[in-house]
Amino acid sequence: MASINLAPGTEYIIAARKRRQRLYIISICIVAIFGIGFGVLFFMGQSLTSQNEALKKSIQEADANIQASQADALRVSLFEKRLTQTKTLLDNHVKWDQVFADIERLLPPSAVLTGMDAGTDSSTITVEGVTPDIDAVAQTIASLSAGQNHSSFFSNGTVKEVTKGDQNASDQSKTGYNFIITLTIDPAKLQAASAQ
Repeated sequence: MASINLAPGTEYIIAARKRRQRLYIISICIVAIFGIGFGVLFFMGQSLTSQNEALKKSIQEADANIQASQADALRVSLFEKRLTQTKTLLDNHVKWDQVFADIERLLPPSAVLTGMDAGTDSSTITVEGVTPDIDAVAQTIASLSAGQNHSSFFSNGTVKEVTKGDQNASDQSKTGYNFIITLTIDPAKLQAASAQ
């Protein structure tokens, strides 16, 4: 038997509805994909911005640490320089007790020292003293200077000044000679003594 279509175009309407539903679903999927993509990009941008801020903060902290380290490095450098200078001073230090012991050992009994000046130059010292006669001044220079028969820290001595003076001691007045002698220290013997 033959079929009669009582609602012509219903198949077309149904097919159009199905196409429309597919278009809506595809449109919603495309919008959802773009929405998800935008959301991912937005959150990635936020993450990168926060990482950038954290990196800037880390860079600022590192710069501050570098500045502090430079001050510390300068202090260390200056300390090392002072340490080197101190070592140089200690290496070149004169042990004066040995020089004084040599003066005490070699000084004639008639000579009395009244003063000594080593100054800043460790190669010479100036000795002031008193002797009862002029010959004792010469004997003092000879005994303090190194010779063939005896050793001394002093390579030679020169008289700067000799003056005649009166010495008052317990109601007696004696004539004596005040002298000033410059003694040259033998650096080789001084360094050998300092090394001991």
